[in-house]
Amino acid sequence: MRGFVCAICLIGLVVGSAFASEVVPGEYMVLFKAREAVMDFEGNDRNVAVSVMLDFQAEYLSVRYGVEVKNSFSAISRSSGKGMFFVISDRAAVDGKFEAELLENMRSDPFIEAVSPNEVQKMISTPVGTSKKGI
Repeated sequence: MRGFVCAICLIGLVVGSAFASEVVPGEYMVLFKAREAVMDFEGNDRNVAVSVMLDFQAEYLSVRYGVEVKNSFSAISRSSGKGMFFVISDRAAVDGKFEAELLENMRSDPFIEAVSPNEVQKMISTPVGTSKKGI
């Protein structure tokens, strides 16, 4: 299976021009640093600990940075102890200077491991067995 994934990655590199990437202004993926205490729990106790951690981290993002938390990824948090969130900022979506400051501030936050703008990946291709005429 690993070979298959590597082959797909290589195909993506070779045909890089067939993929288009577009940043969505004001949308970000935020990853918090690992909370080792969460990983000390198992089973349902870990689920509860992750839930509490995600609630606190979502509130932190909202209060500290004024972003709206649209989604959290509890499965990733359960397995890694890291809170991961999809957030949006309406102001950053229309104000480039504010967006740059917001990214800089979140990236320098000691509790946050990584922040990246949300990107939409589009693959340009024609499905096998169809013609461009029919699309």
